[in-house]
Amino acid sequence: MSKQSKDSLTNVPKNEIWINNLEYFNHSNFENMDINEVASLILDTYKTYNGRQFLNEDDLNFLLPSDKLEIERSTLSHVLLRHRWNGNFCSPIKERLNTSGTTMLDVGCGPGLWAIDMGLNHPSSSIIAIDIDPSKFPPNDQCPPNVCFLTCNAVHGIPFPPNTFDFVNISLMWSAFSEAQWILLIKDLIRVLKYDGWIEFTEPDPALRNGGKNLTWLLESFANACRDVGGVNIRIYEKIPTYIRAMDELEDLNCMSVNYPVGEWYGCFGKYSLDNLERLLKAAVYLPKYIGISNEQFNNLLKDYLKEANETKSFIYIYKYFAKKVSKKAPII
Repeated sequence: MSKQSKDSLTNVPKNEIWINNLEYFNHSNFENMDINEVASLILDTYKTYNGRQFLNEDDLNFLLPSDKLEIERSTLSHVLLRHRWNGNFCSPIKERLNTSGTTMLDVGCGPGLWAIDMGLNHPSSSIIAIDIDPSKFPPNDQCPPNVCFLTCNAVHGIPFPPNTFDFVNISLMWSAFSEAQWILLIKDLIRVLKYDGWIEFTEPDPALRNGGKNLTWLLESFANACRDVGGVNIRIYEKIPTYIRAMDELEDLNCMSVNYPVGEWYGCFGKYSLDNLERLLKAAVYLPKYIGISNEQFNNLLKDYLKEANETKSFIYIYKYFAKKVSKKAPII
């Protein structure tokens, strides 16, 4: 890749943010809100729409709720992902993780299942897990002693010095950042990554393979709504390898994928992955208005559409990308 091409990808203004606030639907629905919803919008850290709770952050693109139902869904996602990949990571760093003093960073940790798993499996390492919403963090008595949770909005920067972590993990953050924010975030994660350390991304391709026309249309509408409402490209999996290749500090890029069956046609795993998809689409509470139907109509359509996944034996792909930070070399004199 030419230097000019790399510069076009990596030179993003640091002050570029998206002012989201779910303005797309908040104003037009304001007169229908009850007093608790209005108070939530004005006074609280959270705002409520269609019975779901969202973080009330001006520069936040994240278009999924921040409530108990979403914690349950993200927990299910972690379990399914770990099973499908037969583990929590693919980077060639297992030996180092079992060495005393090794440090890991988990970005957008949610309820912290990945960090807890890694803490239990690698007790010699220390794991710091960050997320913008501390209400998702597990109680201290449910965490290994080598795992720490920290409230952090990654859009504002990662609050650690350069060369801090041996391993950085970022998983299923497809709905969280604009493309410009992804570039800035990756640059900052490289900054805090140690030389010879590894960074790993796990993101889905939301396009349904063998999908019926109705469910495929609904998922396309979901992707368009994420783009139009919050400026988020949920197909970010396509961009990440390009971003990595544009970063001179990274080398040894590896790209891997697994298929992810959706529907009871694939047994227990497929049943739970279909349940996860249904929970995800129901969490997109802005979607019914975006496609111009009522919530009741949407739920009825969703129930019918999900049947297609079993009939057509649908699946998606999940991608992993991992790369190593280039060793610091002594200057040639």
